[in-house]
Amino acid sequence: MADCIFLIGLGGAGKSTVGKILSDMLGYIEIDLDSEFCERISNIREYIKLHGYEAYLEKNSALLKKLMIEYCQHDVLFILSSGFLSTNVRADIVEDNKKVVSESGFSVLVMPSQNYDEAMKCIIDRQLNRGFSLLREKEEEKFSQRFNDYVDMGNLKIFSMEKPEYIAAKIASELGKRSA
Repeated sequence: MADCIFLIGLGGAGKSTVGKILSDMLGYIEIDLDSEFCERISNIREYIKLHGYEAYLEKNSALLKKLMIEYCQHDVLFILSSGFLSTNVRADIVEDNKKVVSESGFSVLVMPSQNYDEAMKCIIDRQLNRGFSLLREKEEEKFSQRFNDYVDMGNLKIFSMEKPEYIAAKIASELGKRSA
């Protein structure tokens, strides 16, 4: 039976970087939901600008479900969008997304720290250095809205500011214990 692992967390937590390394370690297909959205539908920022965040949430949720069907015969590591499981828009979609994740696989939270201030500094610095012309105030607002939700999520929680290779190895080790 195919296995699904979902990397979850805030934007800038390191999901994409860790996910690429981890999928190689595990021999899983790595699917970054943000990248798939951009390839299959549209640039996320442009899509939101044209259609609104609510429409983006709907499309993004539908996209994950479609990808899960397409790859149902494979071991897959999905890297989920930061607002996929926590946003103040359309609680019904967020709850449905949480149900899909909990019923379809194993979720791994990637977060730099359990400490709010440490995590915020790390994540905001990473987000602002990505070259997307993000605004500090908006990123801090998203962080403050989502942090507590995410700290409470995940079948496995990894809080670390170590190098991505170390974090991926730690996750791989923990995942190995669940199948033993």
